[in-house]
Amino acid sequence: MNVKNLRHAAGALLTLTAAMLLVPSAMAADIDDVRAVVNQYLATEGDLERQARLMTDDRSFIAGGFRQTDNVTNMQNQIAAQKRNQELDPDSRLTVTGEDIRIRMLGNRGAVASFYRFWTVLVSADSVREGRNPQGPPNDAVTLVLEKIGNDWKIVHTHQSPVGDN
Repeated sequence: MNVKNLRHAAGALLTLTAAMLLVPSAMAADIDDVRAVVNQYLATEGDLERQARLMTDDRSFIAGGFRQTDNVTNMQNQIAAQKRNQELDPDSRLTVTGEDIRIRMLGNRGAVASFYRFWTVLVSADSVREGRNPQGPPNDAVTLVLEKIGNDWKIVHTHQSPVGDN
């Protein structure tokens, strides 16, 4: 093997080694970014206007036996219902947690996140005295499909199924 071929072989080996080292770190960074979106999704259950910014306008949404593909209208309806509930009981408190969060990368532009979502709603004493239902939404299993659009991960699909005896 002459010196020129040896240099090409060494260069190719160096490039291959660098690629093998960089791909896992890029994948790890994407997993961290997807996990951050999932955590923001959970943290914004009490602020659906902020949560809507995590999604594409054409996000599909499946829950309770129905499917919606107009995310703008869907989120407007959810925001209106949330505001009405807050007007009825401004002193209620909501806590949402995600458990057993699992993320699977689908190449470098797609990801699926799956987790259990648990709701804790503390209603005000007035609501209890007035006989309002003190329970929040059902605990559920959630699957999010995310797509990397530019540099941002966006939710393009959500599927929610109740778990247990809600």
